[in-house]
Amino acid sequence: MRQLYHEDEKILLYLLKNNSQQAFEQLYQQYSSPIYGKILRLTRSSIVADELLQDTFVKVWEKRHLIDEQFPFKSWLYRVAENEVYQFYRRLARDKKLQEHIVSTFVESYSQLEKDIFLKESRELLNKAMDQLPPQCRQVFTLCRLEGKSYEETGNILGISPFTVSNHLVKASKILRKQLLHLQAEQSLLVIALVTSFILRKGPGI
Repeated sequence: MRQLYHEDEKILLYLLKNNSQQAFEQLYQQYSSPIYGKILRLTRSSIVADELLQDTFVKVWEKRHLIDEQFPFKSWLYRVAENEVYQFYRRLARDKKLQEHIVSTFVESYSQLEKDIFLKESRELLNKAMDQLPPQCRQVFTLCRLEGKSYEETGNILGISPFTVSNHLVKASKILRKQLLHLQAEQSLLVIALVTSFILRKGPGI
């Protein structure tokens, strides 16, 4: 994707302030990857980073009328992202269940996960949980998480934007985590940990 020149960006910001969703998506495609990387470094959690990335751009849309085209958008966007991370840690400090969830989902290392995820039992469990996903969520999850395609590649295949792809992934992860908790009584805790960790793994960027 080509880098935006300053004047191009000023035009997009002007259009965004005038409610252009197309301008919003262009800015999302330009900046979502570096913003995701920053959030990931601050949180060390791909699932948290996915959700906070969406929260950041939702805030951009909600606060679009406050954007100053003369001020560097990237700097403003980084401040918005940092504030979302700060708010997340404030919630984490108050919410014991959230603390337990963050700890429990990262027990297994990624290297061990790569070796174990293709075990028959874990794949059957994942497939069973995926049956509960809406059709397009399941397609996005399959392409991004199972086939390793980027957000942009997945969007091109399905005819949707990378922003919509990311939204589907967040939704799919929430549904799958809920389904896996329901299956916990039937399956070993080890398999639950393996599959849950796989869901939380970050695929290729946009």
